[in-house]
This record gives sequence, structure tokens and C-alpha cells, in this order.
Amino acid sequence: MMQADVTPITAGFKIKSAVASPDKITVRYDLGDETFNDAHSTLIVDTNIPAERSESFYYDLSLIKNEASCLLYSGETVPYDAPTLEITNNEDVFVNISTENPLLWQKFDDVISETKANIKDINISFAQIPSTDFINNYKNCTGEVTLMVGLSI
Repeated sequence: MMQADVTPITAGFKIKSAVASPDKITVRYDLGDETFNDAHSTLIVDTNIPAERSESFYYDLSLIKNEASCLLYSGETVPYDAPTLEITNNEDVFVNISTENPLLWQKFDDVISETKANIKDINISFAQIPSTDFINNYKNCTGEVTLMVGLSI
């Protein structure tokens, strides 16, 4: 049997912001590994839930978009394998997040400005591009990642 107590006060609780820092990342190509270097960021999820509330509150983190492409010197745009995203879970262990594998029931266990929050580390790793192909053909590569954050009920 499940019971949920939704009162006007708790119904007004929400996520105020979810911000990656840095939110724009530039990486360099490593000739030795034939990949772009890993990138790191921090996700800060802040709420309007007072820190003194004794209940546990959780949120879900879903990957909505993860795309990459490269521009060749010829002017053609070619697809590039989307990077792998790993985010720390409730136990501070990096876990893979994908469109099929969201990160569920993450606990607000930090406090920012007297409200419940959560801070996650993000690691981004990239697929291999053979150096002969990269050096001779690729002008640059770009990508975009979109995460969705929502309170868990």
C-alpha cells in the first residue's frame, strides 16, 4: 500500500534550476589515443525545498539529446558517434546515462542558499577517429547534449 501526502505546500515544491558548469566545453584531439580528450563538468540541481524539511526528495535525470557531427575540409558534414556520458549516482559512483537508461531517484543531499540541492560530476568520453582520417579530412567536430530533470513522485 502506498500513501502520498500532497499538500498545497509540497505541491509547490519544484526544481528552480539545473545548470552544467561549464556549460560549453572545448576538447582537443589526442594523436596518440586517436580520440578527443575526456571532458568534465558539474551538474547543479537546485530546488525551492527548504533545507530543514526532514523528508527525502528525489529527482530523475534523463538524457534527451546526445548528438555529434564533424565538418570535413570538403564542406561535407558527417555523423560522429555521440559521446558517452557518465554521471555520479547517489553513491558518488559514475554510471552511464543514455536515452534508454535514465538516472532515477537521485536524492537531494546538498544545500544551496538554504534549499535542498544536488551536485553531480559529469564525465564525457569520445569515440576514436583514426589520426590519418582526422588530420587530413576533419576541419572540426561539434556536439550537443540535452538533459531533462524532474522531481520524482
